[in-house]
Amino acid sequence: MSKFIGADGIARVRLISPGQGSSAYYEKEQLERDAGAFKGGLVFIDHPGKKEQKDRPERSLRDLVGPIVGVPRFEANGRVGPGLYGGVKVASHWRPFLEELGEDVGVSIRASGSRVEKQIAGKRTMVAEKFNPGAGFDFVTQAGRGGKMVPLFEAAQAAAAGKIQDWMARTDFTEMDGGRSEEQRFLDYLENGQEDSMPDKGVQTLVEAQAQVTTLTTERDQLLKDNKQMAEAIALRDARDKVTEAVNDKKYEKMPDVTKMRLIESITKSTPMKDGKLDEDALDKLIEDAIKAETEYVESLIAKKPGVRGMGEGGGVEDDKGHERLFEMKKAEYVRAGKTEEEAERGARIFCEGR
Repeated sequence: MSKFIGADGIARVRLISPGQGSSAYYEKEQLERDAGAFKGGLVFIDHPGKKEQKDRPERSLRDLVGPIVGVPRFEANGRVGPGLYGGVKVASHWRPFLEELGEDVGVSIRASGSRVEKQIAGKRTMVAEKFNPGAGFDFVTQAGRGGKMVPLFEAAQAAAAGKIQDWMARTDFTEMDGGRSEEQRFLDYLENGQEDSMPDKGVQTLVEAQAQVTTLTTERDQLLKDNKQMAEAIALRDARDKVTEAVNDKKYEKMPDVTKMRLIESITKSTPMKDGKLDEDALDKLIEDAIKAETEYVESLIAKKPGVRGMGEGGGVEDDKGHERLFEMKKAEYVRAGKTEEEAERGARIFCEGR
């Protein structure tokens, strides 16, 4: 069973922890505020040497591990201590290497930014003021500031299951044994490899074990939540790229830029999901319908003659049809987003008439 890399190929790491690093002192507030600088960043094996920084600043594909998944965030009670936590999608050929050496490798960030001088613990210290966008991190032999891979919760569960199986093979089930419950006997076994511990020590160990179970359950729930957020972030990014490519097709070159931007934002916010992943077919249909309705609406405005809508030649059948199609498209979009029929209709009317 994998210890550091999930079935989806994603490994979780602590990028950096608060405290003194090799080039600056890092404060919790700054790490928490500038976590977005790592969005869309890449992860490599080893920091580049001076010669490589000069000859190939963009880095080598041979050393590329994969992209950072979603946006890292600061966790005051993270699994391996406080710090900035994030995920990386590990390329398949690097997974065996990182699985085997996960406990020994460190993580070190690559970030540009600014520093200021402050008094820390009575000493004049250079403190990181901010990170610039485009930051990333590398897997290295020596962590820069507390960076490391985070073990998976499932590995701890597997170890616990192994202990229980061993216990069951070695002992007979007994409801009570000299005042000790089965739980106490098991915990004594874990502590000493035998069953002769005092009852009061067994009770204390049981309490500690229950606290550990609570902690592990909380961490599991947080990991599931993080995985869902990372999947949604990836889906939104992929959807935005697809919408952007579609509206910038050469056949829509006459479409105003402001209209393209509105379509990109509107469709991306309504990204259809299925089983926790991007619904490609539904997105294609949504893009097609939205561009068609918007194009017809714009063309109807171009063809419209001066005058008042609905009176003589000032109105226009095509203008009405384009407006109606756009209205229905937006209404359906709001319904898919979870709005009621009334809310969707009101939102679509505001969108169309408040242009």
